[in-house]
Amino acid sequence: MDAQLYDTVIVGGGPAGLNGALYLGRSRRRVLLIDSGDARNMAAGVMHNVLTNDGATIEDFRARARAQLAAYDVTFRDDEVVSAEYDGDQVVVTAERSGPVRARTLLYAAGVRSVLPPLPGLTDLWGRSVFECPYCHAWEVRERRFAVYGGGVPSECLASTLTVWSDDITYLTDRRELPQDERELLTAAGVPVRADGVSELKPHPEGVEVVFADGRSAAYGALFLHLDTEPRVAPLRPWLQAPDLESVQTDDRGRTGLPRLYVAGDLGRNMQQAAMAAASGGLAGMAINSDLIREDRPGSLPEPPPPVPGR
Repeated sequence: MDAQLYDTVIVGGGPAGLNGALYLGRSRRRVLLIDSGDARNMAAGVMHNVLTNDGATIEDFRARARAQLAAYDVTFRDDEVVSAEYDGDQVVVTAERSGPVRARTLLYAAGVRSVLPPLPGLTDLWGRSVFECPYCHAWEVRERRFAVYGGGVPSECLASTLTVWSDDITYLTDRRELPQDERELLTAAGVPVRADGVSELKPHPEGVEVVFADGRSAAYGALFLHLDTEPRVAPLRPWLQAPDLESVQTDDRGRTGLPRLYVAGDLGRNMQQAAMAAASGGLAGMAINSDLIREDRPGSLPEPPPPVPGR
């Protein structure tokens, strides 16, 4: 076991974990950040809507962030966390290759995993001509012909939002009959519905070719769809009994109902965007620093607000 006792171990090296490390490092805290490198948005390759980093590659952003953090007491390990558990007044975090470490607190920012529908050809086009977030990707394909796939996760609101970037949008669905509210929203947005069923996606010079159940096909500049997500919380079992961390988060600074466990990024309450994730990491870093000050110097700071009722 690593003999070092860290003030905080951070799990996850995306914007949330990195910004949490920055706040804590600048607070003279001893930090270990463990990152698997398996970012949710790695397929897209770039990040957007972050000032001074709009369009930056994910790899370059992470490398520059780590270089800046070198000025502080922040250590990095590229490893996969397999377990984390509460042990008295400490947390024990175990990584696959480097083994267990101890810390006074744990900031969990491992994010979520996108669950792609079982649509042939989707995986190869994901992040290239098939997208989920209009704010992250629609500008680059603006004014092209769009398709919106309302498959397992209805996407009528997404179709309406995309009318800002294109006036040629078709809603594709495998359902012959849409619920009335869904159809009314699409009609109000001027988005026609094609209910021929989607059987396959193929690359196309324009962007993506959609093959329908009857064998016909159509080309689009881009295809958008909503996805289900899975919280990456397996290492926290059985310490975490809830289905996710958002349900045990007790305030907007990432505190949770579990001792010494904090949450930031896509696993928390904030919208799943890079800038919001980074902000949540900073808030969690401040909360951790404040709580450690209270622990070391009782009475020196007011107590944090009580948990939100019902959580």
